[in-house]
Amino acid sequence: MSAKTRPAIRPVVGSRLSGLVSGVEALSQPASTTLSISALQAGTFQPRVHFAPEALEDLARSIREQGVLQPLLVRPLAGGRYEIVAGERRWRAAGLAGLTEIPVLIRELDDSQARLAAAVENLQRENLNVIEEVRARLQVAAAALGVPESEAVARMFALDRAPEVDPEAVARLDTTFGALGRESWRSFIRNRAAVLNLPEEVQAAVRAGLDYRKALVIGRVADADARAVLLQSAGAGATVQDLRAQVAPTTAPAEGWQAVARRLNHRRALDGLDPVRRKKVERLLGQVQALLDGE
Repeated sequence: MSAKTRPAIRPVVGSRLSGLVSGVEALSQPASTTLSISALQAGTFQPRVHFAPEALEDLARSIREQGVLQPLLVRPLAGGRYEIVAGERRWRAAGLAGLTEIPVLIRELDDSQARLAAAVENLQRENLNVIEEVRARLQVAAAALGVPESEAVARMFALDRAPEVDPEAVARLDTTFGALGRESWRSFIRNRAAVLNLPEEVQAAVRAGLDYRKALVIGRVADADARAVLLQSAGAGATVQDLRAQVAPTTAPAEGWQAVARRLNHRRALDGLDPVRRKKVERLLGQVQALLDGE
């Protein structure tokens, strides 16, 4: 099976995290049974929100030839149904391939365990885009902290500012992100976590391959038409620096000028400066006045 149709696995992630949640270590084990595809339902904690139709078709063709080589991890629900904790993409592709049953591992997992197991399984995939990876890491963080996913970033920022408030939570984050590798939880919240707040069209561009650093620059622009122009520019090869230069004129806030004006109107604004700084300010003010007079 090609790497395109069968995502590569990074077992080191699962092995490092296997002690953090029951069931994670079972992701590489043989299937314990098979279940009807119709008895399964999509997982509540699936980090992936986009399943490319072309990729699903490729995987379906491969499943027709070789079957489902890695079992799904599921947990039982009421009424004889099961929720997919890990493996939703294989379930969807198996349905497209015409299968009626699929191999599974059945585990009793609470919500926290299921969320962590789903995130870990996805983080083992090489073909995650940045949006999916950030969501998965955020789920891991939420599970480690015991808070809803929507509160995880704020909680991590609070711990970053005042780690002495809850040193045990800090230790759990250090251990968990150390197992995941690549970045610390502090680096995560300061850099990549913001991609989840980007406008939808910018997130779509990231899923299609746009570098997240470029996306963060574009996402700061409030005007949708301006963002569209910047996305076209990025697609044509603009660097992060190029985009920042294009964004700078559009993001200079009027509030900034108003704040400067308020400070200059304050009778102590210049009096409180040392002579060197005051001279620099007066020179800059003269340059601004000259530019305004020339318009």
